[in-house]
Amino acid sequence: MEGDKIKNKIIISNYQIFLLTIAQAGGASILYLPGVIEAGRNVWLSNILASFVGYLVIYLHYKPLSISNSKSMPMVLNRYWGRFIGGLANLYYLAFFFILSNLILSDVYYFGKITMPETPGHIFLIFLIAPAIYAVKLGIEIISRFLQLLLPLLIILYSLLFAFAIPKLDFSNLLPVAADGIMPIIGGAIPNMNFPYAQILPIVFFYQYTSKAADNGDKFTKYTFAGIFMATLLLSFRGIASISAYEEATLKSLTFPPFNTIRIIEVGDVLERLDAVFIGVFYATTFYKFTITYYAMCKIVSEYFHANDAQTFSVPIAALIGLSMTFFIPTFNMISVAIIPYLVLFIPLLFIMPILLYITVRVHKEDGKS
Repeated sequence: MEGDKIKNKIIISNYQIFLLTIAQAGGASILYLPGVIEAGRNVWLSNILASFVGYLVIYLHYKPLSISNSKSMPMVLNRYWGRFIGGLANLYYLAFFFILSNLILSDVYYFGKITMPETPGHIFLIFLIAPAIYAVKLGIEIISRFLQLLLPLLIILYSLLFAFAIPKLDFSNLLPVAADGIMPIIGGAIPNMNFPYAQILPIVFFYQYTSKAADNGDKFTKYTFAGIFMATLLLSFRGIASISAYEEATLKSLTFPPFNTIRIIEVGDVLERLDAVFIGVFYATTFYKFTITYYAMCKIVSEYFHANDAQTFSVPIAALIGLSMTFFIPTFNMISVAIIPYLVLFIPLLFIMPILLYITVRVHKEDGKS
C-alpha cells in the first residue's frame, strides 16, 4: 500500500489532463480526412459519430482504476491478474502503443519526404525522437506544464488558419446532408474510430498522476471527455473547411485535404502561403502525441520490472521504435491500409479487457469485505 501512495502522487492538474487529451487526438489527424472515400461530403458527420469510441475507451479503462487501491494500469493488471496473465495483458498494451508510435513516426517521415524531398527522412525522425527522450527524462509534470503554455497557442493558430480560408469556401458543398442514407456515414466513421479516437488510450496511463485520483476520480472522466469533445470540434473544423473548399470528386483524390485547404488562403496581398504555419502546428502536436504514447510504453516496461522511473528504459525503447518504423511501415500507403486492421486487432484490448478487469477488481473488493 505504501508503494501505491508513492506512485499515486499528484503531479498533473485536471486542466492539464484536458490538454493532454486534446494533444493525443491531434498530430496527423489534422492532415488527413479518414473515411472521405466512404462518406464523401458527409465525412465531418463520420468524425462526430466516431468520437463515441474515445469516450467509451476512456470510461471503460477508468472504471477498474477508480475502484482499485493502485491507480496505475500496469500495476492493477499485475495485482489482480497475476504476474503471468497480467504481464501478457501489459504486453498487449505495449504492442498497441508500439504500433501507434510507429504510425506517428511514419506520418512525420513520409510527410517530411513529400513536402521537403531533398531532406533525408531519418532527419525528421531524429528531430522528433531526440526531444521526446529528453522530455521523458524530465518527467510528465514538466511535459504537462509546457503543454499548458503551448497548446492554447496552437489551437488559436489552427482555428485562425481555417478562419482565414472562409472567403475561399463554398459551404453549399456540404449539401445535401446524408443524401445517400446513413450507411456511407457509418462506413466513413470506422477509420475515424481508430484514427484518432481509439488512439486516445495512452491518456488512461496518466490517471494515477491526476488531481484527486484517489477520492474524486470522476473529475478525470469529466476533463478527458471535455478534451475529446474539444478535439472533435477542432477536427470538425478541418473537415467542414476541406469539404467546402473542393468538389467531392476532387476531395477524394487529395492525400491531405486540410493541408491543401490551407494552401488556398489569400487575404489581400498580405496573408498567403500560410501552409508553413499549419506544418508547424502539425509537427508540434505530433511531437506531443508521440511523447505521450512513448511515455506510456516506458511506464509499462518500467513498472513491470519494478524500476523507479519511466525514464529507466526510455533510450532502448526509443531506439527500437526509431529503427523499426521503416521496417513495419515501408511505404506511405501502408499508413492508410493499416488503420482498420489495427483497430480490429486491438478490439479486445480497447473494450473487452477493461470490462473483465473491472469485474475482477470488483469481485476481489467484495471478497475482501466479506
